[in-house]
Amino acid sequence: MEAGAIGVYMALFLALYFEVFLLISFFEKRPLARTGELPKTYPTTTIIVPCWNEGGTIGGTLESLLALDYPEDRLSIMVVNDGSTDNTGAVAAEYAERYPSRIEYFEKENGGKWTALNFGIARTKTELVGCLDADSFVARDALVEIIKTMENDPEIMAITPAMKVNSPRRMIELMQATEYTFGIFFKKMFDNLSAISVLPGPFSFYRREIFDKIGMFKHAHNTEDMEIAFRMHLHGLKIANAHTAYVYTNVPKTVRTLVKQRTRWSQGFLQNSQDYAHMYFNRKYGNFGMLILPVGLLGFAAALYSALYLVYRLVSAIVAKVSSLMATGIPLSLPSPRLDWFYVDTSVMLFLTLTALVLTFVAVMLGQRIAETRLGVRHLASYFLLFGFIAPLWLFRAAWGALLAQESAWR
Repeated sequence: MEAGAIGVYMALFLALYFEVFLLISFFEKRPLARTGELPKTYPTTTIIVPCWNEGGTIGGTLESLLALDYPEDRLSIMVVNDGSTDNTGAVAAEYAERYPSRIEYFEKENGGKWTALNFGIARTKTELVGCLDADSFVARDALVEIIKTMENDPEIMAITPAMKVNSPRRMIELMQATEYTFGIFFKKMFDNLSAISVLPGPFSFYRREIFDKIGMFKHAHNTEDMEIAFRMHLHGLKIANAHTAYVYTNVPKTVRTLVKQRTRWSQGFLQNSQDYAHMYFNRKYGNFGMLILPVGLLGFAAALYSALYLVYRLVSAIVAKVSSLMATGIPLSLPSPRLDWFYVDTSVMLFLTLTALVLTFVAVMLGQRIAETRLGVRHLASYFLLFGFIAPLWLFRAAWGALLAQESAWR
């Protein structure tokens, strides 16, 4: 066996092992379907909308919050304008003027999303505090589903929803819609393991008391939503997933903006992992420390290695072909193509790769089932054709940025 291929076999084994493990977890503890029941109580809740130059979407975000099926006297909406330079402030201020009993509007100097969240939290006294990015929109019953999940388990200190892509049209958006559906499956399985690793900006909720226990949000390499999840595990606080609470978010529409966004996420994982290195392989932190963190880092390294190996093999093949043509000359006529089963690749690596792809497809289908969504052929084709080529771009950039201790770009 070629020495370089050993690493690829190890990467494939890791992917297969982890996917099979999560599939077993799914069948052992299947997510419950919607019941239509209402919560027994409606805790007082504040939803903070941090925004920076979101004039084109913040109106829709606030409309979706105003339409929530939740008692108006138990729900407050707080918009924190983090020094926007477009018409975000004007749009938000207009909504606050139209709905003075429901929406509060604040302005502050630009300091980053984490400072906007802390600004809002410092001005809340409600039992629950939530966050909704100003480019996301919630289903009418999303908050009710959040409350029901927390009500069933008083130990839950923070909770995430099921995130879907809002109205995908281009191939790059369809790819992400499939990826997010895959993520819905992963998030629920991590919930089964009590090992959720990030509390994303779109509609994550916290019990107000946790900020008194562990402090506010931090800069955290521009990934404050990931760092606070790490910190909650550090203090033994439970994070859950409400897979029946749906939030729809806008996603990058170009490869350039997608790579920039994912570079920030991936580099944030590497740098937060360095900050919390003592949690790795530490039984004190359960599945989060013993499984999710190590597998996440190994998966990152395996993906980088596999991408480099494939590039090496491709370049080697091209060089060999060019050298052969230079030595023998370009043939005047090309041989006619014909099917010969003798030349069909039946290697173990191909079998393992196909198995991993099949298991990924199964996980996507289960993600559809969990979140009651539908993906078409274009969604799946976009994902399987594009993701493997684009993902290495942000992985390499994230690894390089983390190696040099550079600040990842937010915008």
